[in-house]
Amino acid sequence: MRNARRRNRIADIEWFEALYRVYITAIAGGGTVLFLSGLVSDEKINASGYTDLAQHGPAALGMFAAVVVLLGLRSGANGGPLAVEAPEVTIVLMSPVPYSHVLRHPAVQRLRTSTFMGALAGAVAGQLLSRRVDTGSFFSFAIAGAVYGACVGSLFISSALLAHGLKIARPVVTAIGTILIAWQAWVLTQSLAVGVGPFDSLGSIVLAEPVINFQRIITVSVVAAFAVWGVMLSSRLSLEALARRSSLVAQLHFAVTLQDLRTVVLLRRQLSQEHMRQKPWFRLRRRRWVPVVVRRGAHSLAHFPLRRIGRMAILVISAVACQVAVFRGTTPAVIASGLLLFIFGLDIIEPLSQEVDQPDRTDSLPVHRGLLMTQHLIAPLLALIPFVLIGMATAYVFEPHPATLAMAALVGVPAALAGVAGAAINAVKGAPDPVGGAFEGLAMPPEMSGMTTMLRAVFPPLITIVGSIPIVAAKVARDNGQNVFAATTRASIGACIMVGFVVSWVHQRDAIHKWWRELLANSKTQTANRTRSS
Repeated sequence: MRNARRRNRIADIEWFEALYRVYITAIAGGGTVLFLSGLVSDEKINASGYTDLAQHGPAALGMFAAVVVLLGLRSGANGGPLAVEAPEVTIVLMSPVPYSHVLRHPAVQRLRTSTFMGALAGAVAGQLLSRRVDTGSFFSFAIAGAVYGACVGSLFISSALLAHGLKIARPVVTAIGTILIAWQAWVLTQSLAVGVGPFDSLGSIVLAEPVINFQRIITVSVVAAFAVWGVMLSSRLSLEALARRSSLVAQLHFAVTLQDLRTVVLLRRQLSQEHMRQKPWFRLRRRRWVPVVVRRGAHSLAHFPLRRIGRMAILVISAVACQVAVFRGTTPAVIASGLLLFIFGLDIIEPLSQEVDQPDRTDSLPVHRGLLMTQHLIAPLLALIPFVLIGMATAYVFEPHPATLAMAALVGVPAALAGVAGAAINAVKGAPDPVGGAFEGLAMPPEMSGMTTMLRAVFPPLITIVGSIPIVAAKVARDNGQNVFAATTRASIGACIMVGFVVSWVHQRDAIHKWWRELLANSKTQTANRTRSS
């Protein structure tokens, strides 16, 4: 049945055209990555810096692998990582066919996809590292990075399959993952010898010499053994979990196709079985000077589960670590910082997102919709305060100097505000258009429609990335011998002004859209009148 469906699906594919598209995509994508990488002119790492990198790098990369393993274990405990199609769940798995015959193939496919994506990301990171060190060649670092990324991607799926197949409870897998992360963090902070941490050998793949050695072979073999073990346990996956995930993932794919990021976030929470707290963390008393919208937003945030708060704190800590890496000379890490804060912003603007999810109730209120949405930003902005303090403490841990706290405030405040601003743009753009322009893009040429869609998808994360630019300004000022605090302050003020424009856009979005539609309509009318008169 699976082979017949595959034949029907690929029957009308022109293989020459498909291979040509793959070829063009590979050339264009690889050329773009190399071109953008060449624009980054970070300083070379000297001998002492490379020694420090070789000493701490494996533990740091191992820390990333430990976090990935924890995420994989949690995914497996929540019923992941497989999500087969609904007909296979309702027909094939209910037939007298061994589960292993049905589930082994999708398990291998999921493992293959994750491994390939990890290898691709690792190769890009490896070639970026090769531009800053004098030892080793470009290809050796790219290959080593690809091997490390492939192993990390494989560990994610393997750990999920093992946790699901072995029926390990969620508290147990959380405890196992936490122990692994704590162990690896202790090795990283204590600057111990490479090999003491549980994932040091995996992290040393990128920095080990020569390119092929016994340690790398053993490490890759162990990762492959866990992958084989996980695939062999695919026959023990829960049918109920597969049925539930097949429905949710089908909706998730449809939401991704429509670029409905809000629906994607909600479906991801359902996949991870994340539920709001029934009893809030705090209750805000009714005050006349506190707007009702702000109280509602505060109560929405008060129902956040502990796991979501922990995830948001981890995102902030990771973003701060990326900004510290930027200040130390790795400029491309500013992109990772912006993306992490964008994901953080999607969680913290939950009150605004819930308002956008119910447009009928919003339009029935005797309040201007722009003002209502602007007021929904007050509670998330106040909720940023503890996370900014967490970011400042994290920065001080990485750079224990008195000036670090002041620099962290100058950088962290606009970065956090930009995270909320980018997420707010993404949420508000999903609100109904008051003048009925939702289908205007259908009349555009495909090239213009595709470009507009891409800009709408890229613009919110780009706003968040721009909010992390002050740390780049601090790095440039330090390298050029200028006043670091003055340069950072100027960049921070610029980022805050950008956030102010975003808030103004949220407030005046409906008026701006109405003005733009009227302008286009008047332009079309004048053009038609000139045509008739001529």
